[in-house]
Amino acid sequence: MPVPRKFVRRMLLAPLICLLEVALLVVSPVLLVLAVLASPLAGGWRPVRLLAIILVGTGQHLAATLACFALWMASGFGWKNESNTMQRAHYALMRWFVSGIYRMIVRVARVEVRLHGSSEAEEALSRAGRPVVVLSRHAGEGDTLLVIHQLLSRYGRGPRIVMNEALRLDPLIDVLGERLPNRFLDPRGGDTEKEIAAMAGELGETAALVIFPEGANFTEERRQRGIEHLAQAGHLDEAAWARDMRHVSAPRPGGSLAAIEGAPDADIVVMGHTGFPAGLRELWRLLPERQIVDVRLWLLTPDNVPFDRDERIDWLFERWRILDSWIDDRQNASTGRG
Repeated sequence: MPVPRKFVRRMLLAPLICLLEVALLVVSPVLLVLAVLASPLAGGWRPVRLLAIILVGTGQHLAATLACFALWMASGFGWKNESNTMQRAHYALMRWFVSGIYRMIVRVARVEVRLHGSSEAEEALSRAGRPVVVLSRHAGEGDTLLVIHQLLSRYGRGPRIVMNEALRLDPLIDVLGERLPNRFLDPRGGDTEKEIAAMAGELGETAALVIFPEGANFTEERRQRGIEHLAQAGHLDEAAWARDMRHVSAPRPGGSLAAIEGAPDADIVVMGHTGFPAGLRELWRLLPERQIVDVRLWLLTPDNVPFDRDERIDWLFERWRILDSWIDDRQNASTGRG
């Protein structure tokens, strides 16, 4: 289904979603009573915990959407949106929103995030003066929040993200995605690699271009489909490597290599993680127990990247094989820990 035009999204869709959010917050006391009554049946106060996450997320989302409207007026009705002052203000709003949601989930779901890996990668992300391309695992909706929070709040980086056009249906993502230097891409058409290369070429000294090489949330079905696609295209070595990887899908090299080629002087950080809930269903299942999310960083400088394109594809697959092996080790360790 095509995304409605901007006028429809701003004048009809955004007010409708805001009204629905207000209605949810108004009836929240009744929902809270029902959640308390249902908790003995569900165990672990699951309904109360999940409702708290939903209500805080709704309140944050509503407040951030209204703040976007206030910033639009403060910018002269959009005239100064691209000024440094307004860009900083929008990134500050994004940081407030993402950090608030992240902290609530970590607190209510009792999640401990443990960072592993190279101090060199942390230093590269923390220091200004050089752009960074982040290649991250994509295990579910939740890990996008994790990645953006780390970049914004821990490292002070301004993330630039490639997003599906359908995300414009969320008014907050629509506005922030448009006012900040991100890209919305229609998977049904368009030159995705060209757009990503253009984004990479515009990176500033404190920016981070975020790429999810797997292209979509990991599922076993997508993993198998990727293996079949590689085999049918005659990429037999890559198909064999993909079969050996159990926790990640085969990386799609187009976007990742376009980002690296568009920013040849940027550092490259591979971000892996395991333990973060992939969605609400998994979050519901995990809520009664304390959870540990392990995050691992690998730093690769431009000198580490081969020059030849075929060698770069093999290099990217090797990075994902290392990531898959690390996830396997962490899951085995967590089983022993449990």
